[in-house]
Amino acid sequence: MTRVVHDNPKWLALVFSALTIAVVAGCQPNTTESTTPKVPQSIDELKDAIGEVLAKYHVPGVGIALVSKDKVLWTGGIGKADLQTGRPVDADTMFRIGSITKGFVALSILQLQAQGKISLDSKVSDLAPEVPIDNRWEKTDPVRVANLLEHTAGFDDFSIAEFFDLSDAPQLPLLKVLQMFPKPLRVRWRPGALASYSNPGYGVAGYLVEKVSGKSCEEYIADNILRPLRMTHSDMRLTPDVKTSLAWGYIKNPPEPVPYHPIYFRPAGEMKSSANEMGRFVRMMLNRGELDGVRIVSTDDIVRMETPKTGLAAHNGLQNGYAFGNFADVTYPFIRHGHNGGLDGFLSVYQYMLEPGLGYFFSINSSAAGQGKPSAVSEIQDLILAYLTRELSPPPLPARVPLDSTIASRVGFYEFAAPRNESQKFLYELLGTGWVYVADGKLHIRALIPSPSEELIYLGNNQFRLHQEVAASGIFCADNDGDFGCSGLLACFRRVNPVWPVTRFVLIALALVMMASSVLFAIVWIPRKLLGRMKGVRHMSVRVMPLLASIVLVAAFLPLRDALAIELAQFGTGTAWIFFGSIAFATLSLVSFGLALRSFRFEMNRAARIHSMLVALSCLGMTWYLAYWGMIGVLAWNL
Repeated sequence: MTRVVHDNPKWLALVFSALTIAVVAGCQPNTTESTTPKVPQSIDELKDAIGEVLAKYHVPGVGIALVSKDKVLWTGGIGKADLQTGRPVDADTMFRIGSITKGFVALSILQLQAQGKISLDSKVSDLAPEVPIDNRWEKTDPVRVANLLEHTAGFDDFSIAEFFDLSDAPQLPLLKVLQMFPKPLRVRWRPGALASYSNPGYGVAGYLVEKVSGKSCEEYIADNILRPLRMTHSDMRLTPDVKTSLAWGYIKNPPEPVPYHPIYFRPAGEMKSSANEMGRFVRMMLNRGELDGVRIVSTDDIVRMETPKTGLAAHNGLQNGYAFGNFADVTYPFIRHGHNGGLDGFLSVYQYMLEPGLGYFFSINSSAAGQGKPSAVSEIQDLILAYLTRELSPPPLPARVPLDSTIASRVGFYEFAAPRNESQKFLYELLGTGWVYVADGKLHIRALIPSPSEELIYLGNNQFRLHQEVAASGIFCADNDGDFGCSGLLACFRRVNPVWPVTRFVLIALALVMMASSVLFAIVWIPRKLLGRMKGVRHMSVRVMPLLASIVLVAAFLPLRDALAIELAQFGTGTAWIFFGSIAFATLSLVSFGLALRSFRFEMNRAARIHSMLVALSCLGMTWYLAYWGMIGVLAWNL
């Protein structure tokens, strides 16, 4: 079961291009073997190895902090903060750290609770009735403060248009932002059940900080967290100090600079900080809320920040997952807590390991390097972890236990049930489904898309882990709405009858294959036509129109692959291409089908007629499917 915590909304658009391109290409599984990095034995070796990663992925620069509970091990920079001026990255270079901001908002809520001004159990509708939350379960299951912080409120994520503030005045009041964009605040399932990443939820949490404290969220965090921690320059605001030392963000290869634009939901991701100052933040987390004699929150509050309690997975005993702007990474070799962040031009990560008392932060000024594996982020992280843990013996992996009758009853077909964006629900359902089954006394999962199966190592109490995970990462559970498989990291799957999901997938796959076959068929007949070997063949439009429709479908959505969120958020060449291209596909599909029907009235090659009809039917079916989900004449900023 896929487990993802992402910050950059662009990844949703990439899924659509995966549907139109990867399926046509045959959906071949990834056969790239993961490699263990050479373990750096010194800071110089680590810097050299990371420098090679930057060059490999064309990343301009990176700021890094390596810390222990008791001291700073090293902070510094590699590469360039500004390619135009040649300004190098150093330990004080500022980066936009995206969703790492959420941890500061969570700390603010915990501080205000300690002061008796708010409670994690408070109903948001009581605290702020002016916030336009639409919750049909309000009487029995209201949205509570803790739901906002754990992404269990049932909110949608923002659309691309709701991401960057391109036209409004800076520091637009948060209440006005929430009232401008009420759509994400419609509760999609009972609060406290399924988990799904929602930046607007943290927008609401930031507004609660403002209403309860009497200060802006930015001012409260600066006065009560940043400055007490001697994070002197870090800020959510673009202060003169921040502006002077802020790295340029870059995208694409070769790198292109990204203009600075604030985001609307600032509490979700507007913090700027440096390696030096984020190193202090990580040390505070390692010291359980205190640093250099200054206590930010209690030890119990830090534990609560790390421990999910409000979703189905947590209700049923899974302790590793997303809590308050902080999630547990249980991949080998140690459990790590922290968060990542991404905006156009920047990708950042902070993590800490409680057992050895070690942690790190790094930020790169390029979002073209990706967040997957392999990527610049994953390779830098692997090198840092290898260096920090080079003298440590990792704990043994938890052993599997025999399957019991309860877990054996959980087998079946599971469909993704908690899409981050409701407008992309059809993609999640197509690409995020599969079978859980028992073979040779072991639990396995296999995706609907052809790919190798993976073992779910059963740990008892309905919990499981994946290969080389050091603790449980998922759990099977049930409530009044059905049976679920839930990951700790914001992924919930509902067990369903497989007949319709499999039928739908097969039909769409066959349609895409038929459309791809029209391109392959054209490779044969177009040269023959140009060479004059088809002089007697008439009614070529019956072949040409479905071919054009098939090509236009892929071409219409290609801009989604490389476009910036800023570019998709406004009408321009790329968004116009998507809008008119999708309409052109629908039009060509209808014309193709009409011509295919008309072809039965005159003489033509029978095989060509049948093939053209099948391609036309495939195009028509795809048109209906995409139109049903609002993807014909789509305005990209609504994705």
